Amino acid sequence: MARYHRRREADQKGTWRQALVFNSLLLILAVLACRVLVNAYGLQRLDGVTDIQAREETRREIDQAFETIVPDGMPSRAYWADQIADELGARDFSAARGYLLAAPAMLSRDDRRALLAAVAAEEGGTEDERLSRAGLLFLPNDVRANYQRAIERPTVAIDQIQTGDEPPLSMETDEVPAGETAASPVPVDGGLPAGFSMIGDVADLVRRSQQWVNGEPLDTMQLRLSAIGLLKLANAETEPAYLAAISVLRAAGRAGRLDDAYADYLRGRVELALPEADALEGLRTAVSTVVPPSVRQQQVLGAYARAINAEGLERLERDLASIAHIAAETSPSGAVTLIELAQSPEDVRKLELVAQSGSDRAVALAKAIGPQLTGLAQMGIRWSTSLILQIAGLIAIFTAICWSVASAFFRLRPARQRWA
Repeated sequence: MARYHRRREADQKGTWRQALVFNSLLLILAVLACRVLVNAYGLQRLDGVTDIQAREETRREIDQAFETIVPDGMPSRAYWADQIADELGARDFSAARGYLLAAPAMLSRDDRRALLAAVAAEEGGTEDERLSRAGLLFLPNDVRANYQRAIERPTVAIDQIQTGDEPPLSMETDEVPAGETAASPVPVDGGLPAGFSMIGDVADLVRRSQQWVNGEPLDTMQLRLSAIGLLKLANAETEPAYLAAISVLRAAGRAGRLDDAYADYLRGRVELALPEADALEGLRTAVSTVVPPSVRQQQVLGAYARAINAEGLERLERDLASIAHIAAETSPSGAVTLIELAQSPEDVRKLELVAQSGSDRAVALAKAIGPQLTGLAQMGIRWSTSLILQIAGLIAIFTAICWSVASAFFRLRPARQRWA
């Protein structure tokens, strides 16, 4: 009888230890699995470089989306040409070029074959440039002429970035608000314009800082973004793409085209980079004395510089880098069209991938399907030594759990037989 009790106590102790090990392994398995998912599908930017496979998969998703936007029963070529004509009429040249580049996905099979043959006959330039030239041959004469005039004429699509209570930003006839630098001509087939800027100048920064100190209503996020850009310019620490990102954010913010959730996120980032209370305290001293304008400008810049938080600025710069990549792959106005779809920084990373994969196609598709565009980003798995080791650990833990379950099952059978 004593032997039976000792054996029963040993079995109970063994069962308790086994249950503890089993539950611990389950907890570790859950934590490690989450870590693997974050490392494999995380949206952190890696110096603007995304996996080639991710870009190829995203490009396929973009082409499939273009194939589905043509209404049933409508001739695909007529619909495609109408979209380009509409975007030209709206002065959105980035979206017009996007539709032109999407011709292989939108046109019928016969037109697609003819188009690809025309592309093969083109010489010189990138694949998109050859596709643009070949696609013009399939447009009606009037639309083709309008598109070619839009390319040749020095103009900019940033005039769409406006609100009813602000003067439009057009290079042709409209005036630019005081202190702002208008965008220079944007070539439809290329890169960032060197003169694109909505940062303003130091004199304008001083004037609006004085208004802030006086308690006048002012968007302090816009003001602080401008100050950050001007500080970078004054110290010669930045590149045009960095300033273009700030300009895109300022343009989208002034036009009310930022989602509320993403605008709140940006306010938090700007607050970390340049705290409002610290900047305002420094500005009160900077604008309180009577000094020459040149000295006042240096005092105001100095007040902002002293309020900068280096760690917060570094975080903001990571967000600006993604926006700069979007603008470089499309255009400043195209970047605004894409950024207004973002509700979180993760959405911006996805839009960055879509822009890298489709260039101006992303702008055209954004206007066609809206927020669904972010769902086209196929981030892919980012393999690394750390990820492989974590997956190996998952397999080992899963094996240990299976062994624990099997061991408990076999230990339970004799116990049941004894009780029987």
